[in-house]
Amino acid sequence: MNFTAWKYYRLIALGLILHLPVSAEEEKTVIFKNDAKYSGTDDTYVKKGSSFSGGMSNFGACEIMQVNETTKIGLIRFDVSSLFKKYKKITSITLRLFSKNAPKGGSINVHRLSIANSGWREGGNCGGTQIGGNRHEVTWMHLADYGGFPLPPPSWASRTAGPTSPGVDYDKVALGSNKNSSSQLDGPFEIEFKGDLTALIDDWSLASPIIRLRDKGGNPCWTADWNWSQPAAETANEGLILKGSEGTIHEFHTSEAKNLSVRPQLIIKYKPREK
Repeated sequence: MNFTAWKYYRLIALGLILHLPVSAEEEKTVIFKNDAKYSGTDDTYVKKGSSFSGGMSNFGACEIMQVNETTKIGLIRFDVSSLFKKYKKITSITLRLFSKNAPKGGSINVHRLSIANSGWREGGNCGGTQIGGNRHEVTWMHLADYGGFPLPPPSWASRTAGPTSPGVDYDKVALGSNKNSSSQLDGPFEIEFKGDLTALIDDWSLASPIIRLRDKGGNPCWTADWNWSQPAAETANEGLILKGSEGTIHEFHTSEAKNLSVRPQLIIKYKPREK
């Protein structure tokens, strides 16, 4: 083979190498948890009751979230916007909570909220009736309380107090569940999500809080009109509800817990996009 032919074949080989697809990186894991670098977790619970017995109370600043079957319902949302366009497939999602009381009966189910309920505000109180406070914080009576007396109509999607209507307030099919018997005091309680996980993060990664904009409870605003719009402003990240069973009350540490190690975590594993 003369030099000219060798050079020709060498160029062809080099061209083939350059056009080979670059394999995707190994699976990556990211953990979302409120700490010094991340503050994108909203979590609270709502309590069924009359106006003066918990129905108009906000628990957003509490270090504990109480969850049972019908009268105490948890709400939680994570800002996952940092994943936008970084993945080609979400391979697993785990909600890791930490139990405060470790009950042994019943279970905890996690459902995706209705987009119509995406405007719930975590709030900045730990109990205490909010009638007329006009702080726009989530309570059993209202998705976002706008104050006033007598009370304005409930702003949940079902138009009733509390997010209690499956298929209207939240998806009928649970994203995941776990039996309370697996819980330990201050230990991790993990719920693995099922279904189209990539589509879920496709939606959630579209939304992020407005930088340096806080609501009246001191929490992030998910839309520019978060504090003022009525009915409550919608966002692409509606969050989750936690529901129990068999009447058992399960208490979990929240993102306000002083001990950072027991704050809620959302663990996402994904396949990065090909370069």
